[in-house]
Amino acid sequence: MANDNILSHERLRYLRWASGLMAASILWYSLDEPRFGPGGGTVLGYTLGTISALLIVWLLLYGIRKRSYMGGIGTVRAWLSAHVYLGLSLLVVATLHTGFQFGINVHTLAYGLMVAVIASGVWGVAVYMRNPGLMSDLLDGRTLEQHAAALNELDGQAKALGAKIAPRFLELAEASAASPIAHPGWRRLFRKVKGCGTTAAVASLQSDMRASEREVRELFALQFRRLQQLKRIRAYLRLRAWTEVWLLVHVPLSIALLAALLGHILAVFTYW
Repeated sequence: MANDNILSHERLRYLRWASGLMAASILWYSLDEPRFGPGGGTVLGYTLGTISALLIVWLLLYGIRKRSYMGGIGTVRAWLSAHVYLGLSLLVVATLHTGFQFGINVHTLAYGLMVAVIASGVWGVAVYMRNPGLMSDLLDGRTLEQHAAALNELDGQAKALGAKIAPRFLELAEASAASPIAHPGWRRLFRKVKGCGTTAAVASLQSDMRASEREVRELFALQFRRLQQLKRIRAYLRLRAWTEVWLLVHVPLSIALLAALLGHILAVFTYW
């Protein structure tokens, strides 16, 4: 398919699988009449609980499959598509497994962590579908290292030109070159770089330009190009930081879910 992506992969094969699983679960739940009411301890409850547990373990295996460069069963894209749709189906299957019985215990903790993992997964799909295209556009077909090399080249030209004009223009070029590309750490997610030397240089040179001073106009053009390149790099780094933040949320939540799931299973077979 021309517009094939993780959601439409193989003509929505895994959406159909997930829909079939959810429909079968809902149908069985609606027809089931357990003696002591719905819950995890009924035949249906155990069946849906087993399916849910196996699904969770399988979904966690995606992290191993996507790093398995030697190949395996199915493509990484197919695994990711199945990961998305079967992960969403857990909301129905696992909820019906509980029989809508919740309390302050390890069972509800496991369920809550599952919902949190799925919610973070939905966020991850949005990040995955939106950011890579934007990030590619921002880099304009070049690597981050190539953009950095282009900045260094512009800085060299600007300093040489500024030295020819006057000391204060050299100082502007040097201050612009020393301006940080982005904030470190979490501040990169939200904050723009304040006191940017390149922005200040562009503003100063714009007010200094006169028709007779060709060198000043050339220096302005260099600084303006530098500012546009900086904006691209900063936007790219901000998007990449958001992607990294998602991983810092989704992966630990998934590990916590696995631990809670083991606790849930042990509690069931120990006390029930």
